[in-house]
Amino acid sequence: MAKKILTREKILDAAEDVLRKFGPRKITVVDIARSLNVSHGAVYRHFDTKSALHEAITSRWLERAMVPLSEISNKTSSPKKRLHDWFKALMDIKREKATEDPEMFASYALLAQTIPKHIIFEHLELMIQQVEKILLDGVEDGSFEIKDCAITARCLFHATYRYHHPIHSDEWGNKNIKKDFEDLFFLLERAILKSN
Repeated sequence: MAKKILTREKILDAAEDVLRKFGPRKITVVDIARSLNVSHGAVYRHFDTKSALHEAITSRWLERAMVPLSEISNKTSSPKKRLHDWFKALMDIKREKATEDPEMFASYALLAQTIPKHIIFEHLELMIQQVEKILLDGVEDGSFEIKDCAITARCLFHATYRYHHPIHSDEWGNKNIKKDFEDLFFLLERAILKSN
Protein backbone atom coordinates (compact mmCIF):
# COMPACT_ATOMS: atom_id res chain seq x y z
CA MET A 1 0.00 0.00 0.00
CA ALA A 2 1.36 3.40 -1.01
CA LYS A 3 2.31 5.75 1.82
CA LYS A 4 0.26 8.93 1.97
CA ILE A 5 2.28 12.07 1.34
CA LEU A 6 2.01 14.62 4.11
CA THR A 7 1.69 18.14 2.71
CA ARG A 8 1.39 21.58 4.26
CA GLU A 9 -2.23 21.76 3.06
CA LYS A 10 -3.13 18.46 4.74
CA ILE A 11 -1.55 19.68 7.97
CA LEU A 12 -3.46 22.98 7.77
CA ASP A 13 -6.72 21.13 7.08
CA ALA A 14 -6.12 18.94 10.13
CA ALA A 15 -5.16 21.99 12.20
CA GLU A 16 -8.53 23.57 11.37
CA ASP A 17 -10.31 20.42 12.56
CA VAL A 18 -8.31 20.42 15.79
CA LEU A 19 -8.96 24.14 16.26
CA ARG A 20 -12.67 23.51 15.90
CA LYS A 21 -12.55 20.77 18.55
CA PHE A 22 -10.18 22.27 21.11
CA GLY A 23 -9.88 25.99 20.38
CA PRO A 24 -6.67 28.01 19.89
CA ARG A 25 -5.53 27.92 23.50
CA LYS A 26 -5.46 24.12 23.65
CA ILE A 27 -4.31 23.26 20.13
CA THR A 28 -1.01 21.37 20.09
CA VAL A 29 1.20 20.00 17.35
CA VAL A 30 0.79 16.58 18.96
CA ASP A 31 -3.02 16.80 18.56
CA ILE A 32 -2.63 17.74 14.90
CA ALA A 33 -0.13 14.94 14.29
CA ARG A 34 -2.40 12.45 16.06
CA SER A 35 -5.33 13.44 13.86
CA LEU A 36 -3.15 12.74 10.79
CA ASN A 37 -1.72 9.47 12.21
CA VAL A 38 1.82 10.81 11.95
CA SER A 39 4.50 11.76 14.45
CA HIS A 40 4.73 15.35 15.65
CA GLY A 41 8.18 15.38 14.04
CA ALA A 42 6.53 14.93 10.65
CA VAL A 43 4.51 18.11 11.27
CA TYR A 44 7.63 19.97 12.40
CA ARG A 45 9.31 19.09 9.09
CA HIS A 46 6.78 21.39 7.42
CA PHE A 47 6.49 24.01 10.19
CA ASP A 48 9.57 24.74 12.31
CA THR A 49 7.60 25.94 15.31
CA LYS A 50 4.07 26.05 16.68
CA SER A 51 4.14 29.81 15.98
CA ALA A 52 4.97 29.15 12.31
CA LEU A 53 2.01 26.78 12.15
CA HIS A 54 -0.28 29.42 13.71
CA GLU A 55 0.96 31.97 11.17
CA ALA A 56 0.22 29.59 8.30
CA ILE A 57 -3.27 28.77 9.62
CA THR A 58 -4.15 32.46 9.99
CA SER A 59 -2.56 33.49 6.68
CA ARG A 60 -4.55 30.84 4.82
CA TRP A 61 -7.76 32.01 6.46
CA LEU A 62 -7.02 35.62 5.48
CA GLU A 63 -6.13 34.61 1.91
CA ARG A 64 -9.41 32.73 1.52
CA ALA A 65 -11.33 35.82 2.61
CA MET A 66 -9.50 37.83 -0.07
CA VAL A 67 -10.60 35.69 -3.03
CA PRO A 68 -14.14 37.07 -3.51
CA LEU A 69 -12.91 40.60 -2.78
CA SER A 70 -10.19 40.31 -5.42
CA GLU A 71 -12.75 39.06 -7.92
CA ILE A 72 -14.98 42.09 -7.28
CA SER A 73 -12.12 44.56 -7.48
CA ASN A 74 -10.98 43.11 -10.83
CA LYS A 75 -14.39 43.10 -12.49
CA THR A 76 -15.11 45.42 -15.39
CA SER A 77 -18.52 46.53 -14.11
CA SER A 78 -19.03 50.14 -13.04
CA PRO A 79 -16.70 51.32 -10.27
CA LYS A 80 -19.69 52.67 -8.33
CA LYS A 81 -21.29 49.22 -8.26
CA ARG A 82 -17.99 47.47 -7.52
CA LEU A 83 -17.26 49.77 -4.59
CA HIS A 84 -20.60 48.98 -2.98
CA ASP A 85 -20.31 45.26 -3.79
CA TRP A 86 -16.77 45.11 -2.36
CA PHE A 87 -17.70 46.59 1.02
CA LYS A 88 -20.92 44.59 1.19
CA ALA A 89 -19.00 41.39 0.41
CA LEU A 90 -16.44 42.18 3.12
CA MET A 91 -19.26 42.66 5.63
CA ASP A 92 -21.06 39.51 4.48
CA ILE A 93 -17.90 37.35 4.57
CA LYS A 94 -17.13 38.36 8.15
CA ARG A 95 -20.75 38.05 9.34
CA GLU A 96 -21.11 34.65 7.71
CA LYS A 97 -17.95 33.32 9.34
CA ALA A 98 -18.95 34.73 12.73
CA THR A 99 -22.51 33.39 12.65
CA GLU A 100 -22.12 30.07 10.84
CA ASP A 101 -18.93 28.90 12.54
CA PRO A 102 -18.53 31.04 15.67
CA GLU A 103 -15.96 28.74 17.31
CA MET A 104 -13.66 28.94 14.30
CA PHE A 105 -14.20 32.68 13.93
CA ALA A 106 -13.27 33.18 17.58
CA SER A 107 -10.27 30.88 17.14
CA TYR A 108 -8.99 32.81 14.15
CA ALA A 109 -9.54 36.13 15.88
CA LEU A 110 -7.50 34.89 18.83
CA LEU A 111 -4.77 33.41 16.63
CA ALA A 112 -4.52 36.69 14.75
CA GLN A 113 -3.51 38.34 18.03
CA THR A 114 -0.59 35.93 18.49
CA ILE A 115 1.05 36.12 15.07
CA PRO A 116 3.50 38.84 13.96
CA LYS A 117 1.58 42.05 13.32
CA HIS A 118 3.10 42.54 9.88
CA ILE A 119 0.99 39.65 8.55
CA ILE A 120 -2.24 41.39 9.59
CA PHE A 121 -1.00 44.78 8.39
CA GLU A 122 -0.05 43.33 4.98
CA HIS A 123 -3.51 41.79 4.70
CA LEU A 124 -5.16 45.11 5.54
CA GLU A 125 -2.96 46.93 3.03
CA LEU A 126 -3.94 44.49 0.28
CA MET A 127 -7.61 45.14 0.97
CA ILE A 128 -7.13 48.91 1.00
CA GLN A 129 -5.22 48.66 -2.30
CA GLN A 130 -8.19 46.85 -3.83
CA VAL A 131 -10.47 49.70 -2.76
CA GLU A 132 -7.96 52.19 -4.17
CA LYS A 133 -8.00 50.37 -7.53
CA ILE A 134 -11.79 50.66 -7.70
CA LEU A 135 -11.59 54.36 -6.83
CA LEU A 136 -8.94 54.99 -9.49
CA ASP A 137 -11.15 53.28 -12.06
CA GLY A 138 -14.02 55.52 -10.95
CA VAL A 139 -11.94 58.67 -11.31
CA GLU A 140 -10.83 57.53 -14.75
CA ASP A 141 -14.38 56.88 -15.98
CA GLY A 142 -15.73 60.08 -14.39
CA SER A 143 -17.86 58.43 -11.67
CA PHE A 144 -15.82 59.71 -8.74
CA GLU A 145 -14.22 63.03 -7.91
CA ILE A 146 -11.28 62.25 -5.62
CA LYS A 147 -8.00 64.10 -5.12
CA ASP A 148 -6.09 61.22 -3.48
CA CYS A 149 -7.47 57.72 -4.03
CA ALA A 150 -5.00 56.10 -1.59
CA ILE A 151 -6.09 58.33 1.31
CA THR A 152 -9.77 58.01 0.37
CA ALA A 153 -9.53 54.20 0.20
CA ARG A 154 -8.00 54.11 3.68
CA CYS A 155 -10.70 56.45 5.03
CA LEU A 156 -13.52 54.37 3.52
CA PHE A 157 -12.02 51.19 4.95
CA HIS A 158 -11.67 52.65 8.45
CA ALA A 159 -15.08 54.31 8.33
CA THR A 160 -16.69 50.89 7.80
CA TYR A 161 -14.80 49.07 10.60
CA ARG A 162 -18.01 48.33 12.49
CA TYR A 163 -19.08 45.99 9.70
CA HIS A 164 -15.89 43.95 9.27
CA HIS A 165 -13.54 44.23 12.23
CA PRO A 166 -13.80 41.21 14.60
CA ILE A 167 -13.91 43.51 17.63
CA HIS A 168 -17.45 44.46 16.53
CA SER A 169 -18.65 40.90 15.87
CA ASP A 170 -21.10 41.04 18.80
CA GLU A 171 -23.00 43.76 16.92
CA TRP A 172 -23.34 41.82 13.65
CA GLY A 173 -26.43 39.92 14.78
CA ASN A 174 -28.35 43.17 15.17
CA LYS A 175 -31.40 43.14 12.87
CA ASN A 176 -30.59 46.68 11.67
CA ILE A 177 -26.94 46.03 10.80
CA LYS A 178 -27.51 45.76 7.04
CA LYS A 179 -29.64 48.91 6.94
CA ASP A 180 -27.06 50.75 9.06
CA PHE A 181 -24.37 49.71 6.57
CA GLU A 182 -26.42 50.88 3.59
CA ASP A 183 -27.15 54.23 5.27
CA LEU A 184 -23.48 54.79 6.05
CA PHE A 185 -22.36 53.69 2.62
CA PHE A 186 -24.84 56.07 0.99
CA LEU A 187 -23.28 59.01 2.87
CA LEU A 188 -19.72 57.89 2.12
CA GLU A 189 -20.50 57.41 -1.54
CA ARG A 190 -22.08 60.85 -1.86
CA ALA A 191 -18.82 62.38 -0.66
CA ILE A 192 -16.88 60.95 -3.61
CA LEU A 193 -19.44 60.99 -6.44
CA LYS A 194 -18.66 63.47 -9.18
CA SER A 195 -21.17 66.30 -9.14
CA ASN A 196 -22.90 67.05 -12.44
